[in-house]
Amino acid sequence: MCKKFIYILISIFMLILPVQAQDSIIPVRVGISDTSFKTYLFDSISFNNANSLDVLDISSGYSAVISEKAQKLKVTSENNLFRLYIDGILVAKNLTGPIVIKSRNENFIEINGLKRKGLQAAYRGVIEIVRSAKDESKFSIVNILSLQNYLRGVVPNEMPVRFGLEALKAQTVAARNYAVTPRIKAYKEFDLCDSVACQVYFGANTEDVLSDEAIVQTNGIVALDDEDSPILALYSSTAGGYTESYEYAFSDPQTKVFPSKNIHYLNAVPDNKEFKNLDVEENAQLFYTSSPEAFDDNSPYYRWSKEWTVDELEKVLAKTLVAQSKTGFVQPVLENSSDFGKLISITALKRGKSGKIIELEVKTNKNTFIVQKELVIRRCFQKNNISLPSANFVISYIDAEIPVYKFSGGGFGHGVGLSQWGAGKMASLGFTYDRILQHYYKGIKLATIPFKIFADYKTVEKQFNCNFKDVYLVVKNPYDLDRLYVVINGKEHIIKLKKERVITDISKYLNEGENKITFTIADDKAKAEDFVDAFILVKDSEACDE
Repeated sequence: MCKKFIYILISIFMLILPVQAQDSIIPVRVGISDTSFKTYLFDSISFNNANSLDVLDISSGYSAVISEKAQKLKVTSENNLFRLYIDGILVAKNLTGPIVIKSRNENFIEINGLKRKGLQAAYRGVIEIVRSAKDESKFSIVNILSLQNYLRGVVPNEMPVRFGLEALKAQTVAARNYAVTPRIKAYKEFDLCDSVACQVYFGANTEDVLSDEAIVQTNGIVALDDEDSPILALYSSTAGGYTESYEYAFSDPQTKVFPSKNIHYLNAVPDNKEFKNLDVEENAQLFYTSSPEAFDDNSPYYRWSKEWTVDELEKVLAKTLVAQSKTGFVQPVLENSSDFGKLISITALKRGKSGKIIELEVKTNKNTFIVQKELVIRRCFQKNNISLPSANFVISYIDAEIPVYKFSGGGFGHGVGLSQWGAGKMASLGFTYDRILQHYYKGIKLATIPFKIFADYKTVEKQFNCNFKDVYLVVKNPYDLDRLYVVINGKEHIIKLKKERVITDISKYLNEGENKITFTIADDKAKAEDFVDAFILVKDSEACDE
């Protein structure tokens, strides 16, 4: 077996080690889309700097020989098999893949012609080209890299770095959570996409020093729910002063039922306790036609308005209701634009806690359409082919010489969980990242990702960053094991276990910043498959009094 083949296999193996607490060795598989983010399926792709690349076909073990003068590597799909070209010359065919591409000497991998933020797209880690499960004539491009390096390409693209370190740290924890616990997995070939449909990931050429620091200072830290599981950390640009409960913004991922089930830490949160529940029409009218002080009131989308003449809106709805009928959230289904008719009225029938319209009536002289779900509603009411910023709006009909419908609204995005603009202002007011997170996600605690310590493992090592005073090791002991041998920053400790949960204060043994802890089961009678569950609690849930 050639050395190059061994080298790439070792590199891949290092990327698929069991999940650990520190970000540097948690693997992430990210699907890469085209420049316009319209597709994740390709039949041809090229890479720059071919002379710096190692290329391997996993199924056959074929490793391409690339000269020092080579410039372009091209991979194509022909007759459901891969072909490799170097500077236009065919060097291999009938490869079944996956094809793995790695850059030597830690250089970035550049995909020719692919742009991110107007820059040449470049990626850390390795690129895997894998046959699509949906269309075998096409392939997906998958970037496999550590969670730490993934976050470096996410955080500065999800949040402006000018929002400051504490806001970026809050964004980092939310993004880390979402990488570990995404809402849905829509693709078999990869875990996360690189667009707003998952999290915006633009690769290595968009990294920033301040967001890198936020990632380091929160290394290994996630938000856990009351069952000690990583939360679904949804977030959006601007909540408009009042976040929405999960069930009023999203349908169930499996059953598609809407409203979906409640998620306790994603309940609606007002920025001011004096704000009334906005599911009452009168309250929503007052709230969205005014601009009360709120955490995200610096956002250009904190308040917005859109207007259409009746003729304009009829043309828009005749088109969009046909498209949105395919989602299943428009009843009755509109199959032909010509069947829309003349618009009579638009009425909000039901609202969520933030005033988000979750059910809306569009009445015409031919039919009465019921539209549900915030994204569907936003996409129905387009202005210049652009959907509404949010579904948090109130409707007024202005009966003038030329009648118009005016929508007055607030927020940008689904409005569930953390508001990015809100986090930015909270940071400017002196809130630390834990307080920001606990404002938007109620009842959470900050901790390392929960992990198992098996009796047949010699040691389990964890690294995390901590700047909090009170830190605890939490251990659940389902097999009634006796003791845990722990080394905290070089100091040895024996922790006596109980059958129930054991919580041990380890604060005085920790450094401010990076910490390293190793764990070993100390029980001679333990079976190899016996284990304990553990995590390191750095910040418990608490009320955030603004």
